[in-house]
Amino acid sequence: MRQLRDDTHLILDGEVRVYRRERSKRWQAAFSIDGHTIRVSTGKRDLAEAKEYARDTYLEYKFRHKNDLPIVTKKFSDVARLAIVDMRKQLDAGLGKKVYKDYIVCIERYLIPFFGAQYVTSINYEKIQQFYEWRREKMGREPKASTLNTHNSAMNRVFEEAVARGFLAHKDVPMLANKGEGSERRPDFTRDEYRTLIRKLPHWIKQGKAGKPTDMRYLLRDYVLILANTGIRHGTEALNLRWKHITLFEEDGLQYLEMSVRGKTGRRDIICRSGTINYLRRIHERSEDIKHITFEDVLRQRVDLPVFRLPDGTVSKNLHQTFRAFVTETGLITCPRTGQNRTLYSLRHTYATFALLNDGMDIHALAIQMGTSIGMIERHYSHLTPRLKKDMLTGKRYDLSLEEYQQRQMSE
Repeated sequence: MRQLRDDTHLILDGEVRVYRRERSKRWQAAFSIDGHTIRVSTGKRDLAEAKEYARDTYLEYKFRHKNDLPIVTKKFSDVARLAIVDMRKQLDAGLGKKVYKDYIVCIERYLIPFFGAQYVTSINYEKIQQFYEWRREKMGREPKASTLNTHNSAMNRVFEEAVARGFLAHKDVPMLANKGEGSERRPDFTRDEYRTLIRKLPHWIKQGKAGKPTDMRYLLRDYVLILANTGIRHGTEALNLRWKHITLFEEDGLQYLEMSVRGKTGRRDIICRSGTINYLRRIHERSEDIKHITFEDVLRQRVDLPVFRLPDGTVSKNLHQTFRAFVTETGLITCPRTGQNRTLYSLRHTYATFALLNDGMDIHALAIQMGTSIGMIERHYSHLTPRLKKDMLTGKRYDLSLEEYQQRQMSE
């Protein structure tokens, strides 16, 4: 007999299970009809209400089966749950996009509660406008453009399921608008602030306690420099980076460093600023298990080990906390232009700013490098337009490049 978790409750003589997923406050229900396992979210936090919802849902499905009605109907809630099941299967198999988790939350929290009882074929412009108003009241504010993008994508995921099952024709899928508040400018570092950041890192490292605290500071230094010189995302892209994903090659007498990173937009290959190789070499030299292998051989042999590790091989998930402690201690925590606190993501935004202003990189190339859309670059970095034009027209450039400055810091 299947062992049930302590937080699982059986109702209707064990026909229906009511349970909660890990890290979720809302109760789920599961039961079998004609050999089909049906899983639904009750949307309830109260157990008694969840049991009542689960009972009613089970009886509705039993009625459908008894009267030879399809178990899965054209109701939005049924189609949405099919879409959720498909996304969860893909996530469990390691094939689904990370953003699927956000889609599932959106479908369960907003779309099913509003559209659930309606047939997917009856959702039109007027009902979508009603949903926009309902959502605004539920959230207590006008959602931002990025939030609307996620909601629209989640809604389209349900419509795609309906089209795939023949419930809906492509031509009947309603258009979804995005008129949310524009995304706020994101906190980054100016050139002088970045110089201060990397200038203070060596001294800050020496102040650390011996052992793991100091090891974390050394790793953070190279992590910060690599994020700022590649534009890769902190978290999924950076912490999943392995030595086998890094390639060193030559072309026309010049050496290039390439990384293959995987993020929310899939896998992409990027070219790193030349200084990045020095930061990777330092990490390699501190890695006890591979430092006996030359750096070039580590890359050539496609060593399948994480890049960002402590000397003993430990992968830490607390780099963001170490970074916060550092920028707080050095007075760089708050971005004076946005009023927001800086995080490790601020280094990605710093990379984008420097690429546009200092390197003259075009928006299309930057979007490919950073794994985002041209529209996203335009929205978040439109404030740079005046300076971009000024620098391009006058041909002025800073007397000391970012890379040259970083190279000077290497010797400190």
